[in-house]
Amino acid sequence: MRFSILVALIVPSMLQAQVWTHEGKPAYVIELFTSEGCSSCPPADQYLSQYVEEDKLWEEYIPLAYHVDYWDYIGWKDRFAHPSYSQKQRLYRSYGVVNSVYTPGFVVNGAEWKGFFSYRTRTLPNIESHHSKPLQLTKDNYNYSVTFLGDGQYTAHIAWLAMDETTPVKRGENRGKNLKHNFIVVEKQQKNGVENWRFELNNRQPIAEIDAVVVWLTKLNNFVPVQTVGGWLNKP
Repeated sequence: MRFSILVALIVPSMLQAQVWTHEGKPAYVIELFTSEGCSSCPPADQYLSQYVEEDKLWEEYIPLAYHVDYWDYIGWKDRFAHPSYSQKQRLYRSYGVVNSVYTPGFVVNGAEWKGFFSYRTRTLPNIESHHSKPLQLTKDNYNYSVTFLGDGQYTAHIAWLAMDETTPVKRGENRGKNLKHNFIVVEKQQKNGVENWRFELNNRQPIAEIDAVVVWLTKLNNFVPVQTVGGWLNKP
């Protein structure tokens, strides 16, 4: 009987909705294009991983690691890579956001950032200080809803992230290394709309356990974040 009561208490908590809200200045959206098949990528992955320790993670920094697949042919297939992430980088090139397609490559707040290669400082670019209306993200099981009462249409971007993953690489340029990854984008979606957006996690059994979710809004045909929100997912 005591066991039944305990189960009854635990199960609702597993299904309980989560709500995240952020208002004021949007966070830095730090996008890294990386690959386990690229010998120059591990330092960039390590750089991104440092944000795990940031007190203002999600509030001031939203790191994202897109694993591209265009290096898979040289000897090692990156298990986190997806063609859509390679295509995303190519679209950035076609829209003039980046000068070329390469790894490791960073885009910060919708613009190419080469500050990573300035080893002394690696200072993020200054962003125009503005306060935006609250952005709310609500999770209900596999369903996610986004609310932003701003004027006009926006593109809502949502990404589910995996943390603390290690890969022993057996072939290719990183052969013999154990590569550690954080902020791995395991699924990414986007929709245009006004005030409200709804998303459903498609991949219910991703290659890595999902640990966090983030959302950022941009104006149509623009890449600069208007508002951001994100946070850790509760674990059963």
